[in-house]
Amino acid sequence: MEIRWFRSHTSDVVHLYQEQQELPGRQMEAFRNRTKLVKDYIAYGSVILQLHSVVPSDEGTYGCRFLSNNFSGEALWELEVAGLGSDPHLSLEGFKEGGIQLRLRSSGWYPKPKAQWRDHQGQCLPPEFEAIVWDAQGLFSLETSVVVREGAFSNVSLSIQNLLLNQKKEFVVQIADVFSPGASPWKGAFVGALAALLAVLAGLALGVLQQRRRCQEKLKKEAEKREGERGQGTLHPPPEVPPAVQ
Repeated sequence: MEIRWFRSHTSDVVHLYQEQQELPGRQMEAFRNRTKLVKDYIAYGSVILQLHSVVPSDEGTYGCRFLSNNFSGEALWELEVAGLGSDPHLSLEGFKEGGIQLRLRSSGWYPKPKAQWRDHQGQCLPPEFEAIVWDAQGLFSLETSVVVREGAFSNVSLSIQNLLLNQKKEFVVQIADVFSPGASPWKGAFVGALAALLAVLAGLALGVLQQRRRCQEKLKKEAEKREGERGQGTLHPPPEVPPAVQ
């Protein structure tokens, strides 16, 4: 008895079971250590082949051929690969162009995903930036950003859809009004505090300059006084000399 699993041609062996033995040496290199034949119901004409660590390159046509002394049969089918992707990394980039910039990254999608931003009313928001790249494993990574402008603040959602599985991941971001660049009370308080701080610093700087100027003037006057005293010496009459005795 022989059970042969293969790709497009019978010579492209995925897994081979022959005379009650599995023959891994006959496998294609790409399937080594990735297959397992489940023979629990082989007596009833049913076998299962498990394929592990599936990658996009596994897509394509597969077949199974069964041969025995009194029976033979063959079946073909198409294998499709799909990946739903990882949970995203969402970041708030800050204020930009009168709005708030949100950025999202997600990886592990297959086939190429479709992303859509929406505001709290369900209206589509055009992405500011979007890039979908193919990684070394053949999976897709997504990076997209949007600028949410005034009037759309509240719930903002992003859905990433796998069209093959007809499944999607959806994420909702709550943007508080306090982050609005035009209406935030914290922004006004910050500007007021900054202006007060600048006024205090300006006053301190002016006081230091005035004190320094007074010190310089005092030192100058003292130097002039000492210079004047050296230039105005007191004249004394010469001492009297007693007359000589003759």
